[in-house]
Amino acid sequence: MEVGYIASPVILGHEDEAETLLKRLVGRPKELDIVPIVGMPGLGKTTLATKLYSHETVMEHFDVRSWCCISQVYDRRKVLLEILRRLDKQNTTREESDPSELADELRKLLKGKRYLIVVDDLWSIDSWDDLRTIFPDDNKGSRIVLTTRLNDVASYASKNPHHLRHLTQEESWELWKKIVFEEESCPDELEEIGNEIASSCLGLPLAIVLTAGLLARGEKEVGYWKEVTLNLSSNLFHDAKWLMEVIELSYKYLLHHLRPCFLYFGTFLEDEEIPIWKLIQLWICEGFIPHNEFIELTSLEHVATSYLLELIGSNLVTVAKRSSLGRLKVVRVHDLIHQFCSKKAQEEIHLLQIYGSRSSGYNNPQVATDMTSRRIICSDIHDFMMWNPPPEGTHSLRFTVSSSTIRSTEQFEESLEAFKLLTVLDLENVRVTDSFPEGILLLIHLRYLSISGAFREIPSAISFLANLETLILNSVDRWVKLPKTIWDMVNLRHLQLSGISRFWCSPLPENSQKPSQLGKLETLSAVRFHLPYDNPIISHVLRNIVKLVCVIRDDDFESRSCSQPVFQSLDRLQSLSLNYYSPKIALSRLEFDFPSTLRKLTLLYFDFRDPWRRISTIGELPNLENLNLDSCHIEEDKWDVNVGEFPNLKILKLQSLGIVEWNASEDAFPNLKRVVLRWCAKLESIPSSFESLYSLQLIEVENCSQSTTNSAMEIKETQIEEMGNAQFNVTISDS
Repeated sequence: MEVGYIASPVILGHEDEAETLLKRLVGRPKELDIVPIVGMPGLGKTTLATKLYSHETVMEHFDVRSWCCISQVYDRRKVLLEILRRLDKQNTTREESDPSELADELRKLLKGKRYLIVVDDLWSIDSWDDLRTIFPDDNKGSRIVLTTRLNDVASYASKNPHHLRHLTQEESWELWKKIVFEEESCPDELEEIGNEIASSCLGLPLAIVLTAGLLARGEKEVGYWKEVTLNLSSNLFHDAKWLMEVIELSYKYLLHHLRPCFLYFGTFLEDEEIPIWKLIQLWICEGFIPHNEFIELTSLEHVATSYLLELIGSNLVTVAKRSSLGRLKVVRVHDLIHQFCSKKAQEEIHLLQIYGSRSSGYNNPQVATDMTSRRIICSDIHDFMMWNPPPEGTHSLRFTVSSSTIRSTEQFEESLEAFKLLTVLDLENVRVTDSFPEGILLLIHLRYLSISGAFREIPSAISFLANLETLILNSVDRWVKLPKTIWDMVNLRHLQLSGISRFWCSPLPENSQKPSQLGKLETLSAVRFHLPYDNPIISHVLRNIVKLVCVIRDDDFESRSCSQPVFQSLDRLQSLSLNYYSPKIALSRLEFDFPSTLRKLTLLYFDFRDPWRRISTIGELPNLENLNLDSCHIEEDKWDVNVGEFPNLKILKLQSLGIVEWNASEDAFPNLKRVVLRWCAKLESIPSSFESLYSLQLIEVENCSQSTTNSAMEIKETQIEEMGNAQFNVTISDS
């Protein structure tokens, strides 16, 4: 799910320190340099590291960049995977590698390159010792930036750590005003009390952001501001304890319906980056979003999205990642806010946390009084199976650490017998090495199920879970069979199939007149369809689909019609990814039409024999914003984009294509913002019409010809010097 646009967070202050550190990153020496940024919680260490990481000079200077978060619980495998995923998104086979294999892969990827790695929130010398040996030093001017609150860790990592200062009074006031009033000026009558509140934050950006976010939501008048000021502690201590008071105050001023959603962040790991799509589905299935018979489930998602935007607007939740179009994709919370949520959730949303033989919340009388609304998070599956949980009342069970493995499904199923009322079961971070645990199929109240493993088949009894709304399956097997009973799950709305596997399903009986029960399904990914046998599934079963990712296979197309209008009938479809695979027939025999609602289209391995006529037809789609052509076979080497084509396209990605000449009319691509060219070795140049395309912001060129690189730089020169487009940029990379 994509959440709409929201303004980027305000980043002000520490400009002088950013400049000092920038020079250290891109200057001498050539030896690998460790750059620790050290300071108390809430001082802005991660914000400063982010500013440096995304600085244009840094992006141009380093061959590759990556980022990882450590936090108090060091998980070597998770950290290495996080670094590798940012360096090489295409490789999905590493997910099952052990830590030593991942370390070897990382060394090879970094070898001979000038790299920048940010290690955020480092807590221990042991963790650093474990990581440090992985990073090669080839005298290329590579850098590793560390953020830590611990002086001994910073001093151990480098003889020259950077101690981050507090914001000055002037910086504090400027940041505070920017958040509260945005582009407007501060009224005279609020200037004195506003300055007083900003001063009370002691130059701590987190405190400034929280208090400013609190007042930005309320009435901008003296009486209300004085009321908030009175609630701030009169004994302001320069430590994390006082910051907790500020977070508590922000929490108290939240509307009641937002509080459980906010506290739910305490059920995730510290520093965890949380996909918005997953968060919203969990909120809904946990019952945090009010639901009645008059509200459609799609409306629930809109309500949940509005809740999230309110929390972001309050500066309690931070945007961690955006889509290429600027929409929100991933969020996180500051580690102090996470600590607050984790503790407060024990009382307010009845959270029980299990860490080894320890648990928090179990002996809390306020929690124990309501056994019908308990939520449990556990760090390890084996601790859970050895622990004696409450026999009844738990309706949410989630596992947080990725190194857990269920080797005996029988023992795990026995542990589940006490959880008959579960509505949420999140096993995404747990790997099942055996078959699909059939004991899960007895949990008939489940609304959310996420499970990972090596299973090859999903049992037909999955349809017993009649209340299931979200099903996430992540298998490491190459092919996984879905039963035909999957189409009978009346409440299923999201079927997310991921990992390196491809899922396939039994077709509906030929000439079946049975109406589909799966009419609510909105998301379906990584399923293989056989055409034309599966046409009824696509056109009837998936009639309400919004996002579809699938592999198209055809083994018997010569005797069938060439026309494939199946996608055109999907009039709610917004995102479509097609990976074509056929051992016999080229896709040139197929004719696909797409609905006008389509906003994002990805085509992989298509064999085009009359390519530009078909792509011109795609160019007529009025709502298409994102087009990705990847590894497609195109016989004609010249692409002419005609007047008026791609009227709303914002992102264009061309990868591993054989085109040589590319021309575009002055009136084509009127809203294009970003062009990505990867491995288009034969391409001679980028259309010169892009020089006057003011909407264009970025051209990325990777492993293309020198002439293509030169044309990109010529476009940049014209865009900046003649068009005055100061935001325009070009990135060049070769591997």
